[in-house]
Amino acid sequence: MTTTPPESPAQGQDPAVTATNASARAKVLGWARRSIDLIPTSWLITSAGAVLLATTAVFGGLEAAAVDPIPVVEVGETFAGSDLEMTVVGVELRDELSAESGQTLVFPDEEKGERILVVTVDVTNTFDKPRPSTANPPQSPVVDGIRIEGLDEKGDVLRADDGERAPRLQPDVPARVLLTWTVGPDDFHDGDEITLTLPESDHYVGQSVMRGDYWQDVRVGATLPATIDEVTLP
Repeated sequence: MTTTPPESPAQGQDPAVTATNASARAKVLGWARRSIDLIPTSWLITSAGAVLLATTAVFGGLEAAAVDPIPVVEVGETFAGSDLEMTVVGVELRDELSAESGQTLVFPDEEKGERILVVTVDVTNTFDKPRPSTANPPQSPVVDGIRIEGLDEKGDVLRADDGERAPRLQPDVPARVLLTWTVGPDDFHDGDEITLTLPESDHYVGQSVMRGDYWQDVRVGATLPATIDEVTLP
């Protein structure tokens, strides 16, 4: 039967030197343990906290980065967002759109007491190409991205002068448009205070799959408090 010989010291290493080194290491480790035991726990916690604070200071601190507040604009004040200049002129309730009806899909039921909530907006496309005034996604960067808090659906958009539905916006050509919603008799009343949100987004140029210009990352660019039928439209 073959037996494995015990491990020998490193080649050329004196066994006495090896034993001495091992004893020295053991003494150092023992001293280190005793030293740590003598340090109060509170000091360790404080020291660890100091290291943490120093580290977070290098990377911007513990405080979250400041976020710019969403601006608040007024009726008649122009807001620039999504490469559009949007000015809400007034908000009112109507029984019908009369000559402006055109191609609208908003048809209130008189028997149910429904009415049309109308937001009149002057809008100018500041981009150098024509753009639509409506978009298919729920979050729209254009005119139908103007929303009223409390209403989930988008408003129907038409020109105020000829009733054209979802008109295209020509560059630098001002247009007055109407956003319209059918609302119930108890939803809104003359004199009610409401809040509108105006869209902001980022412009991108597609290079591969999506070519051309498009606007994404739609978000609230500004809020606008208004009173229904507050402003007499010029």
